[in-house]
Amino acid sequence: MMRCPISSGNPSSKRRIKINGWPPDLDPLLAMNILFGIQGTGNGHVSRSTQIIHHLKALGAHVDVLFSGCDEDKVFDRTIIDSCRFFKGFTFNYRNGRISTMDTLRNLSIYRFLKNALTFDPKGYDLVVTDFEPLTSLISKRHNIPSIGIGHQYAFLHDIPMAASGHIDRAIMKYFASADVSIGLHWHHFNQPIAPPVINANVHISSEIVDNLVLVYLPFESDKEISAFLQKADTFKFAVYSGHSGKGIRKEGHITWHPFSKKSFYEHLSVCSGVICNAGFELPSEALHLGKKILAKPLIGQFEQASNAKALEWLKLGTTMDFLDSSVLKSWLTTESFIKTHYPNVADLIARWIVKGSWDNTRELVNQAWTQ
Repeated sequence: MMRCPISSGNPSSKRRIKINGWPPDLDPLLAMNILFGIQGTGNGHVSRSTQIIHHLKALGAHVDVLFSGCDEDKVFDRTIIDSCRFFKGFTFNYRNGRISTMDTLRNLSIYRFLKNALTFDPKGYDLVVTDFEPLTSLISKRHNIPSIGIGHQYAFLHDIPMAASGHIDRAIMKYFASADVSIGLHWHHFNQPIAPPVINANVHISSEIVDNLVLVYLPFESDKEISAFLQKADTFKFAVYSGHSGKGIRKEGHITWHPFSKKSFYEHLSVCSGVICNAGFELPSEALHLGKKILAKPLIGQFEQASNAKALEWLKLGTTMDFLDSSVLKSWLTTESFIKTHYPNVADLIARWIVKGSWDNTRELVNQAWTQ
């Protein structure tokens, strides 16, 4: 178990956040209405936030969800959500494994974003929680509603391993979806007020591991590039989930292409020996939790993923490559799996911390998470 010697709360918190009218001897969340903003780029934010929402509701909260930057079909389980709304939001566009600046700028609509913020009715909400979602962040500021930011991106507000960054990268991390109090999530605390990852409840350890099966999730790479990358490693079997796999399962020798299915994806994750993915945060976290070895390719031009790749190497938790490099793949396939990193039920700990109401005291939450 890792111990986190944190001596102070969140340095960005400058005031104690308190909702007026709560008697000190009552649990404030029993009658609390929460607006929860989820950034829908990729599947990680949705997966993490729905875990936290599940525990908040179990503790008596009413949670309305605002999704931005994703389609409705990305939200697989709405049974735990009281109500939800979808907005286009701000998202990055990708092409061939890198950010497409022109496509991103073409789809950017600041007018629409501001209109959504100005016309949104926040009446009745006691708290805004944002998983790096900018619309709810702006709504909380405009209407003076207390806000909490929870997510991996908030870890970059602290002194952690990071790729070289420019002014734009630093500004995005600091201002894109800022909150009164933030909880960053990462694979290590780095002696900072950072909590462990939130692990999806669908992640289960299997007693039967298929040694030559590798799960591949590269939604931003082309199928042609993925196929060429895996073609020569024909002594292994690859279960590939990409953004272009269509509706049916198709076989290509030792490569099987799968349309995205939450059930089959987590089944493959449970029994595989290793995971090849982009350098996001959620899937590598789940792989580490299960003891799977990781080969990660950061998206070109994406500061967060470049930093994640650096952290994986720095912590000796995975192997990285700058492009789909068959020589790196060949070497990685023969390496042993990494030691399993156990993460506690962080979603439950966060929900209980919110219930307690001492939101400016992140020390207790962080220390508890790393010592369980």
